[in-house]
Amino acid sequence: MKRLTNGTATFVLLMLVGTTIFVSQVEARVVLPPGGTHHQRALSNHEFLLEGGLAEPMGDQKDPWTEDYDTGLGVSTGWELGFRFRQWLGDYFAVSPAFHYTRFGDNTGVFAETNTAYIVKTRVYRYGLDFHAFTGGPRSSFRPFLTGGIALAHNVYMDEEQYGGHYKTSVDAPAYSAGLGFKMKNIELVGEYTYNRFETTNIDYDARLLTYNWDYLVVRVAFSFGR
Repeated sequence: MKRLTNGTATFVLLMLVGTTIFVSQVEARVVLPPGGTHHQRALSNHEFLLEGGLAEPMGDQKDPWTEDYDTGLGVSTGWELGFRFRQWLGDYFAVSPAFHYTRFGDNTGVFAETNTAYIVKTRVYRYGLDFHAFTGGPRSSFRPFLTGGIALAHNVYMDEEQYGGHYKTSVDAPAYSAGLGFKMKNIELVGEYTYNRFETTNIDYDARLLTYNWDYLVVRVAFSFGR
């Protein structure tokens, strides 16, 4: 079965995001009766968000796990879950500590020489601080925004061979992210790219010091509470 790591999944997701944004923008208009008044409570200066989406490996992770690719791991499209606390610094800017767990699709197969099964897994735990810049009024039903941040990425590598044991290692590294989002009341859609690279001897079979590119793209939906 063909994997979605070639970018097809990302393209389809972005198309769905665009369609959802258009529909939501049309349906979210509020019309007041002539001469009517609209009393609204003050907006809170903070909110809590639950997030989830699809994660697409963009660097070495998606390269084949063969001798021709020193850092290739052969993993595929996965998913991400996370949460954040957003503190508003005004009507247009906010700061947001966040945690995300990203699990990419496992690379599974069978070694031809030994006829034994294997599995390769990668995971990323991201502890970050993000900054958001919004457009539109604070009560607008549709607000595009830019997001960017810095994080500690706890990168986890695991492999296992049938009858051959289990191996697990991890590397901590700084990571940087940037993206574009759309806030529609308490629902948000975000496309975000994370720059995540590091050096280690722990993954290569011959213990060589190699540089790994574990960049990835996430398209996620979020639900906000408290504002």
